[in-house]
Amino acid sequence: MPELRRALTAEQRLAERRRDLRLLHKKRLAREVAGPIFRRMVSIVPIVFHREGEVVARRLRSDPQTVIDALRDQGVFALDTAMRLAYGFGFLPGGDVQVYLRDTMPLAALASAGLVDDAPHADTVLVRPWSGPRRLLACLVEELPDFRVSKGGHRIVTQERLRRELIGAVGARADLFTLLERGERSEAPP
Repeated sequence: MPELRRALTAEQRLAERRRDLRLLHKKRLAREVAGPIFRRMVSIVPIVFHREGEVVARRLRSDPQTVIDALRDQGVFALDTAMRLAYGFGFLPGGDVQVYLRDTMPLAALASAGLVDDAPHADTVLVRPWSGPRRLLACLVEELPDFRVSKGGHRIVTQERLRRELIGAVGARADLFTLLERGERSEAPP
């Protein structure tokens, strides 16, 4: 049954109309400022990290680079971690490590080495607007995604997949997409 809504006064309708126009203007301005970047972004089909498999979080007990090096041959790094390994900079604050794994055995090995907590961490939010401990976010998948090898020898997602993951994680953000494209251009041969 449709929700009944009382009739709005003329002032209320005008206020809603002005609010909607401000929102429309803001979105249009973002599209105009982004220009061709916006068109490239909206043509990408996003990949949402949390929906690719089961996400398991562990609190880091050591620095992220040690955990990354320990997982070098066992997983494929994704999102911000892949971008940092490929280009030397990322797009998410917090220092979390995102990786695709086939099973939980690497997590158990990291826990026994004292690099991560043995118990799962309850917070699996990818982009946190609050501060919190550094985490390992592992997406358990049946088959690892296609990957490339970074200069440091780490397996990271392909450039195309990284673009799709970026849009899936933060939406159509022209500033972050430009950062990704700048990294891709710096890696391209002259």
